[in-house]
Amino acid sequence: MTTKSIRMLPDGRFIAGTPRRAPDGTLVGGNGPITRAPDGTYVAGTPQRAPDGSYKGGGGPVRMAPDGTFVVGPARLAPDGSYL
Repeated sequence: MTTKSIRMLPDGRFIAGTPRRAPDGTLVGGNGPITRAPDGTYVAGTPQRAPDGSYKGGGGPVRMAPDGTFVVGPARLAPDGSYL
């Protein structure tokens, strides 16, 4: 996703893009179809494995954010200090 909007979910977490409900009830942000990753989580687009073993959506390359977490595409700082 070239431009990301950061939104706060009802539980206080932040998500990049428009939240959509996955089959297991979790909310997924980003473009593309909601897809189940090999570890059972849901992502938007084609699942990509990050170096830490987690799966990210297919909106761009997986990169390390300044705090050491992994994000897809450019790291965006959310209001709570986390990177998306």
